[in-house]
Amino acid sequence: MTYDLQDLKDLEGKNNNGGVKTRFYFAPESAFAEGGIQEVDADGVTISTPHAFKPGEGFSEIYATLDGAELKLDSVGERDGRGKAPAGEFFHPGNTVAAAQFDIVSKNRPGILLVEEMDGTIVQYGAAGLPIEISGAYTSGKQSGTRRGWTFTVSGYQNGMQHYTGDIALKRNAV
Repeated sequence: MTYDLQDLKDLEGKNNNGGVKTRFYFAPESAFAEGGIQEVDADGVTISTPHAFKPGEGFSEIYATLDGAELKLDSVGERDGRGKAPAGEFFHPGNTVAAAQFDIVSKNRPGILLVEEMDGTIVQYGAAGLPIEISGAYTSGKQSGTRRGWTFTVSGYQNGMQHYTGDIALKRNAV
């Protein structure tokens, strides 16, 4: 698919705060129905059709510490063969059973991650056939003032930026 170049205009005074909000959403690739991971629309960026899940499945919500996350979409590859590599990390505080289980599940089950940026744009990392991987590292912290919890690292490959505008079906609400 080819796309026309458009003017890249000034933000005209609109806010452009960096960072992401504190709620992330992850679903392993195996949770989606056959053909349930939706592709980008004709604009090559927006995914407006909601993802479809197997019965009882959906996205799991993840709390990430405010200002404890950064995700990037870097270019990879050589001339005539470039793509994008989502990369970054987020911090989840504490040492709960749920966080340890998330680490166990996510380290071996690639999937789709949705992240809301400060302006409300929901960015999708991972795509059909190109899921992202998440691996965790735990630290107990120090009594002298460092934080205790999990740092989860995100990595993968995809074709480009993806804005998700569909409904976010949560696993906790699935039937």
